[in-house]
Amino acid sequence: MVGYGLYTACASMSDAALPHRPTPVVELSGLTKRYPRTEHVAVDQLDLTVGSGEILCLLGPSGCGKTTLLRLIAGFEMPDAGRVRIAGATVADADTWLEPERRRIGFVFQDYALFPHLTVRQNVAFGLRNGSKAKRLQHADAVLDLVGLTIFAGRYPHQLSGGQQQRVALARALAPAPAVILLDEPFSNLDAALRGSTRTEVRQILKRTGTTAVLVTHDQEEAMTFADRIAVMRSGHLEQVGTPEGVYSRPETAFVASFLGRTNLLRGEGHGSVARTSLGDLALARPAHGQVMLSVRPEALTFSPNGEGVRVRVLQREFKGHDLTYACQLADGERQRLVVQTGPSCTVQAGDIVGVVVAGAAVPLQASAATRARSSPGA
Repeated sequence: MVGYGLYTACASMSDAALPHRPTPVVELSGLTKRYPRTEHVAVDQLDLTVGSGEILCLLGPSGCGKTTLLRLIAGFEMPDAGRVRIAGATVADADTWLEPERRRIGFVFQDYALFPHLTVRQNVAFGLRNGSKAKRLQHADAVLDLVGLTIFAGRYPHQLSGGQQQRVALARALAPAPAVILLDEPFSNLDAALRGSTRTEVRQILKRTGTTAVLVTHDQEEAMTFADRIAVMRSGHLEQVGTPEGVYSRPETAFVASFLGRTNLLRGEGHGSVARTSLGDLALARPAHGQVMLSVRPEALTFSPNGEGVRVRVLQREFKGHDLTYACQLADGERQRLVVQTGPSCTVQAGDIVGVVVAGAAVPLQASAATRARSSPGA
């Protein structure tokens, strides 16, 4: 059993202190899983690496394969092909299979899976196998102190709030000092007010301990605020992997652009660094030639007080407190719809005809990974 020194030694670690090229902790190569009597492969020849101390979020809609991928890493599912390596050791391939308890993983379930008849301290100590009972409980107390739950050590799960139960589940996963912690939709059972604060607390704990973590969620805001990197999945494939800022500002496919926030999809004709569109000539974030689909985020469109730019008719105005979202249509008869996002003080109303200008660059998109896979020879 690794003692509490692991956590105190890492306590000063911050996001900025992570090495530029962290040591790989989770390595997936050609990972494939197909369930019987299903039309699509759940996970299809997927490659992915998670570095030491990194928090990676698997993001995607229901049925995209993200939970299956997490279960393949954990050892709850056996791959049909490919390899899983954890902390430098192969745990699954054509010739190797290690059970979940031998993989050096911690798992935080959606419903926390706490034992109702055990106290908080006993729940945390449950997964510890080495040392005397007194030593195991002492270590459990040290981990509870780490997550700020020392005063609740003698309580039972039903006597805790949802956020406190979540931290107990995290403490239990941390106690054996795993190489990686896997979290399956861990905040989905919390109400909206508690979800944000608990998410922040859990991220801070993972960062203080330098823990490598893989989170599964379908919540875009959760992914962007919690993760160091996001891996967007669709139909068993990785659509894009990158930092939250990078994936949001420079999506590679229309699916990623639409799934990670709202966007305007425009057809255009690329001429290198510029594309001709129904909104005029737009600067491009990356070069493109010929027919191209472009992503323009709603906040990149602004209403012009002098009527400059392209004229649009405002169809709908939604006040959201911190901002306003407008649904518009080009006023020249084209059916192109646009979404414009402004600050809360904008006075434009539904029915107004106003000018819209584009600030910043449009992002050229390519075919999705799932589409490319289906169209490739032999698919």
